[in-house]
Amino acid sequence: MRAERQARTLAQQAFALHEVMPGATCRIRHDTLSCRIDLQPTAASRVYSIRLRYRLGKRPAVSVLQPELVLHPGARRLPHVYDDGTLCLHYPWEWKPHMILAHTTLPWTSEWLYYYEIWRMTGAWTGGGH
Repeated sequence: MRAERQARTLAQQAFALHEVMPGATCRIRHDTLSCRIDLQPTAASRVYSIRLRYRLGKRPAVSVLQPELVLHPGARRLPHVYDDGTLCLHYPWEWKPHMILAHTTLPWTSEWLYYYEIWRMTGAWTGGGH
């Protein structure tokens, strides 16, 4: 029988995020890691300032702080966001506590922003999902 993978600590998650994004500012309070990170999906993209919040045992939550996300003309709402405005980056069953945010949530966020930029220009979400 395979042993369950052990959940990463918040300190391990913060360290891994700093390894990938040295400019990230992270802090740990109680059972929650909160980081502000600047991402640029492509060389031609804008720089987006995001907040990544991760509470032990919960799914990571990512919000775009700046610039404000703007709708495509004619759209009524942003695609692939939750009601609280956080980005929908994966199916609910895909996130596991042993995963490393820097290797999963961070690239997924960059990919979401890439597809957001395409959606802003074309009005078609090409990033998959439901």
